[in-house]
Amino acid sequence: MSAHILHIHLQGYWHCGTGRGLGAAIDAAAWRDGDDLPAVPGRHLKGLLRDALEQARDWGWSGHADGSLLRTLFGERTEEDRAGVPPGSGLIRVSDARLPQALCDWLRHEDRRSQRAALFCVLQSTAVNERTGSAEDRSLRGIEVVVPLDLQAHIEPLPGAQPPADWAERLREVLPLVPAIGGHRTRGLGRALLTLESA
Repeated sequence: MSAHILHIHLQGYWHCGTGRGLGAAIDAAAWRDGDDLPAVPGRHLKGLLRDALEQARDWGWSGHADGSLLRTLFGERTEEDRAGVPPGSGLIRVSDARLPQALCDWLRHEDRRSQRAALFCVLQSTAVNERTGSAEDRSLRGIEVVVPLDLQAHIEPLPGAQPPADWAERLREVLPLVPAIGGHRTRGLGRALLTLESA
């Protein structure tokens, strides 16, 4: 029942957005933690893990076909119609994914501002008119992305919760079904390898 660490090895540029821009040049800013360092919100990771368990259930994977682990760990989806019965909550929590603590401690010093800034860059894109082959007016967009790096999140049962003893092993089985994290995954951003180990 102990806590586990989810290791996320980002293999290329990635973007978890804030829903806001940064001035005229950046339409989509990257999400940062309180130390102005890149991070992935725990709610995003939880959604990806839920989706992976749903895929395993839908594909009839051994040990996952009945969806019981999915419901136990993550509860019912709020959009499911249950005849007025509120959805049950899951038994685990997922923290935000952050850089390893020693690296965070090093980067948070004020004299390391340039090193923090080097973790981010901007990708520009524009729409091209298929007929003329030229850029469409006012279509230039900038998205702030983060360089490839390794992050860690903690996954653990809620206080007093008792998920199945093999919950971590069964969750580990579906991690290959999470090929990428963050936004613009279908455009090649956020390719990642996920592993889970005991804390």
